[in-house]
Amino acid sequence: MTFETIIAILLGYAFGCIQPSYFLSKTIRKTDIREHGSGNAGASNTTAIMGWKYGIIVALIDILKGFFALSLIKWIYPDSPNLAYLAGIMAIVGHIFPFYMRFQGGKGLATLIGMAFGINWKLGMIFGSLVIFPALITDYIVAGSFSAFIALPIATYLLEYPIFLVGIATLLLGLIVYLHRANIQRIFKKEELKVSTVIKRR
Repeated sequence: MTFETIIAILLGYAFGCIQPSYFLSKTIRKTDIREHGSGNAGASNTTAIMGWKYGIIVALIDILKGFFALSLIKWIYPDSPNLAYLAGIMAIVGHIFPFYMRFQGGKGLATLIGMAFGINWKLGMIFGSLVIFPALITDYIVAGSFSAFIALPIATYLLEYPIFLVGIATLLLGLIVYLHRANIQRIFKKEELKVSTVIKRR
């Protein structure tokens, strides 16, 4: 493993570990956001528990950390797009497994969108649409998460990144499916938080 690769991994992971939902819930509500709602440290659960104002703040920061992780490495190593991509992936991993939260963070969806925007604004719009439309059609945000992460290895392949990055993207998809197993169970039990419910939250 090269020094440049280590830098990309560490910087990407460090960006991902920034957890606005956790810090806002601790500061504003004096509690841990993971102890409420879906138990997820992300924008949708923050909106459901704390309202739209805080949910939007969390979503923007989670998107920006994926964008800046990739963009920073792209700036440092302009001739190594693979390193920038790797940093974006690691930002998602950092969001899911932040070390100071006992490796229990969010699901990485907003960070994925930010990573896509860092690669190309058109790709960012595509991934944003892959989240929004399935979520609105099914009324479950998990549908948008699945569609976006399913698209990740496909986009990685079509953009002609090396096969090992396609493999990493595929492994990440498998991880996301595993992490959403409780959401799937709640959907069958009709207990999963719906998008329409979150939208009505003030």
